[in-house]
Amino acid sequence: MVALHRAQVVRVAVAVAALAAAVGGEARVGRALAEGGVQRAAFSAAATRPAIHAVVARTPARTVTHTVAKVTGKTAAYRSELVDVPQRQLLLGLPAALGADGTAIEVGYQDAPATLTVFEDFRCSTTRGFEEAQGPTLAALAADHRVLVRYVLESSLDQRLPGPGALLATNAARAALSHGGFPLYHALLFANQPTEDTDGFTEQRLLDIASAVPGLRGEMFDTEVHSLFYRQWVDRSQQAYNDAGVHFGTPSMLMNGAEVDLGAHPELLSQPSALQSFVRGAAERG
Repeated sequence: MVALHRAQVVRVAVAVAALAAAVGGEARVGRALAEGGVQRAAFSAAATRPAIHAVVARTPARTVTHTVAKVTGKTAAYRSELVDVPQRQLLLGLPAALGADGTAIEVGYQDAPATLTVFEDFRCSTTRGFEEAQGPTLAALAADHRVLVRYVLESSLDQRLPGPGALLATNAARAALSHGGFPLYHALLFANQPTEDTDGFTEQRLLDIASAVPGLRGEMFDTEVHSLFYRQWVDRSQQAYNDAGVHFGTPSMLMNGAEVDLGAHPELLSQPSALQSFVRGAAERG
């Protein structure tokens, strides 16, 4: 991800406060942005992708209220439809809970023989590519009790891009966990990610996306999105990412606690069959 320089975005008071208090880790941010090119190159080099797991059925896009965002002197208009994900039904059936460390969000079953930790930033376009390519496979593996997926969410791209979109999206994702909708909402946030130079994850856009998750919208959820209710958790999650010291920015992986060398194995980011084999091998090794 290339460092971008943009004029100061005029924001409402809560967004200005969120941006001003954006999480630290300047040196690590620079490293993550530079090393993100490893994953970007992996996706660019992939000419074809294997078919999605047969158990996953594609569902049509959902309609939401048309939203328009003011961005650095220009206007970004969103389509009136949200992009859905093919693994919708699997995600609706998966459990999710806060991990014992209080920061990672765990999706799947505790009896799974392998644990995959994934580091992500909701504004990272490379992570969106990973989720698009491998999200259905991860959902199928988790549903089959083969892997427990632990998501560590960071938001440092806000320091290089206009607006506090990563902060707002991460807070909303944590609210979705509290209200039983994290697995699908997490996937929909990436499927409907705005372009990196657009301050598109506004509070209203986050609520629009939440409307596509059955039962998620409600007075409490909406209030938690508007008030940055989980701001302290967002900061702790960022610190967990910083402390992990991963070498590939976002996305990065740990398998059973050990970092995965995505430089040597970029296929894990884009090829479902490679990820399936990798998880199977890790489960057999224990």
